[in-house]
Amino acid sequence: MKRLFRLATPLAVLSLAICCQARATEPQTTGTELDFTVTGEAHAAPTLLTVRLFGRVDSASAIEAQKTLNAHMAEAMKMASGVSGIEAQAGSYSLSDQTPEHGPTRWTARQDLSLSGKDPVSLLDLSGKLQSHGLMMDGLDWSLDSETRETLLRQARTQALQKVRQEADESARTLGLHVVRLKQVRVSSMEPGPRPVMLMAARAASDSFTPPQGTPQEQTLRVTVSVEAELAP
Repeated sequence: MKRLFRLATPLAVLSLAICCQARATEPQTTGTELDFTVTGEAHAAPTLLTVRLFGRVDSASAIEAQKTLNAHMAEAMKMASGVSGIEAQAGSYSLSDQTPEHGPTRWTARQDLSLSGKDPVSLLDLSGKLQSHGLMMDGLDWSLDSETRETLLRQARTQALQKVRQEADESARTLGLHVVRLKQVRVSSMEPGPRPVMLMAARAASDSFTPPQGTPQEQTLRVTVSVEAELAP
């Protein structure tokens, strides 16, 4: 028993020494902590217009409905590809049936098509031509292109960060303290989604279709900076 006791004593002392050393190295916060948030903003007119269209074909035959719709959409994509600066994307595709209580089953094939570009004149003109060829409009959305969005986010972030030190110093002086350091700084952004344009559009009865009008509304990007500061007398 004595031998076991002699071996255990140095281990216990060593364990206690390591524990005390670890506690001694832990950072001690003796000042006052201040949490606050500042926001930076950047504004710009939207630069990207997106037109949402769709093709729809009704038929007593599912195969005929799809065949006719596919032909219409292929023609629409071909027309769009011939216009510079416009990006066309074929969207979701669906086929549904409806059987009335008295009568044969009717099949409906539908597919979405979106057109995006920076030139609203050519974009709206193309959408009008596509409606003259049987497509229908689902809506217009204004937004920002990626390059403009990144530029505005940088501006908003810079503005918010410039407010941080001023806000911290003013708050510290009000409390009769001074800023020791900024312990944590967290940055987050709030971007607006696409802004829909309210409109009324009817299917054209002839090739002379007047395109819809869409007025862009200013877009605002916000960057929020949350700060944790340490204050002391």
